[in-house]
Amino acid sequence: MTTIKTALEIIDKFIGIGKQLAKLPALVLPQYQVAAQDLYTICQKLLSANENLSRWLHRFLYFDFRGSDARQKFLTAIQEYKSMKSGVGFQQLKFSCRDISGIYYRDISSKLGGWFSNQQKLEETAGIFAALIDTDNEMTAFVYDHVVTKLDDFVTKAEQHVNAAAFDAAEEARLQFKADSREVTERLEKFSGELADLVITFAQIARVPVTLGTS
Repeated sequence: MTTIKTALEIIDKFIGIGKQLAKLPALVLPQYQVAAQDLYTICQKLLSANENLSRWLHRFLYFDFRGSDARQKFLTAIQEYKSMKSGVGFQQLKFSCRDISGIYYRDISSKLGGWFSNQQKLEETAGIFAALIDTDNEMTAFVYDHVVTKLDDFVTKAEQHVNAAAFDAAEEARLQFKADSREVTERLEKFSGELADLVITFAQIARVPVTLGTS
């Protein structure tokens, strides 16, 4: 649980510093437009990974076993989930620290000194970015070893119940999975709203349109 907590805290701290950066008067100056656009891109990549993970969680957390076609729909969902895990979609459940690092060192890190006159705040900000781009192990543990493993366990149990036409048992498994995942889903939802706000804000500051982007 320590690595999971660390991963969530790193994202939380980045969002916090992102909100502070978005309020800097200097960020609207022409010489910082590229840096503002890079901040937009970083937030967009974090949001995309967050939504990819949430999308799969919600598909099963809110699955309706009451319909007459529930069995076929659930088995289809399972097949699509397994296909995602064996393809590039699986890597898109977490952001690439390498990509974030490249963006940060391209035009943001060199600008921090011009944004913060307070040395402590400067070091704190640089430290948060450093933690974000060095969090591969923690994010892997959070996404794959914790979230996906729990999702796999639910899918396996529910599939057995569905194949036996035991839909009440499948529903009980869903509710247990939902209860066990509450903390994670609440944090992901919180991050989603905050990152979406930062994406829009930095796009406006950089005077660039919000696009679909890439994972």
